Amino acid sequence: MKFGNKKLLLPLLLLTLAIFLLFLPSKSFAQTSGYDMTVSPVFFDLTGDPGTTITTKVRIRNNTNSPIPIKLGVEKIVGDQNGNITLKDNNDQTLSWIKFPESSIVTKPLEWTDVPFSIDIPKDAAYGYYWEVSFSQDKNSPLAKSGVNLTGAAAVPILLNVIKAGAKADAKIVDFSVKNFVTEYLPTDFTIKVQNTGNIHVKPHGNIFISDGRNKDLAIIDVNSGLGNVIPNSSRIFTASWNDGFLVEQLVLQDGQPKLDKNGKPMQTLQINWNKVTSFRIGKYTANLLLVFDNGKRDVPLQSTITFWVFPYKALAVIVIAAIALV
Repeated sequence: MKFGNKKLLLPLLLLTLAIFLLFLPSKSFAQTSGYDMTVSPVFFDLTGDPGTTITTKVRIRNNTNSPIPIKLGVEKIVGDQNGNITLKDNNDQTLSWIKFPESSIVTKPLEWTDVPFSIDIPKDAAYGYYWEVSFSQDKNSPLAKSGVNLTGAAAVPILLNVIKAGAKADAKIVDFSVKNFVTEYLPTDFTIKVQNTGNIHVKPHGNIFISDGRNKDLAIIDVNSGLGNVIPNSSRIFTASWNDGFLVEQLVLQDGQPKLDKNGKPMQTLQINWNKVTSFRIGKYTANLLLVFDNGKRDVPLQSTITFWVFPYKALAVIVIAAIALV
């Protein structure tokens, strides 16, 4: 079919595409059998004096069409120097500081339920304490047998700083590295490990500044923009990625999950960003990390620097072969 006017070709293609999208079958999303509850807030960051009581509440919403009996529990949050966080429901005496009016509640369908609780801080308490309040289905309730059967649980961390002389907020960077010193294409993945060397939790956050020796701040990457905490006597690992370039490798997704090859490794595909043709990444780069945390008096900086290479040898080989062919 020939067109007397080529300007008609684009509108015709757009019309065809619109008709095709119009008659695509619509997707229906079924409710999963997982833990369909919403809690607010997602965490508590509290401050109190020794010998006082803090009273607050957490809200939980039942997103199902049936009443659900909920069991309340408290566990202690413990971290280690490898960046791992574990929960302990042992006989730690601080678990008794947190009190609920009832040990279990019944949440109404499609409604919010307020769950008040208090924290009794002893007079001899000092510095940082960390727990997690959990909300799981009460299997002992008669409603658990006749209502919706849920799997999993919701949880809300509680971070408490007790104001007392001797409180110390301090931290240091123990590792700043890249996944691969030499990569063929972006992204370049960074790992930042921060150790809390004080006795109260800190929120280190900041940026990674990328330069190539000629252009300063070629890219600025956020680190811990969500203000995640690092608790005392532990370390936490933060990750960041630089993926702003002409050639970028991306994961192949299938049903929202990474697709695996026959060896069980995630499959990747090369994406060409034609709108960033001037951002062809090749050569040696420097990454300058700058984090800050509040020690109660001022922002304390933490700095580290590494170098890495991006060398797209396959793309360069294609360019060289094409140039030779043209000659």
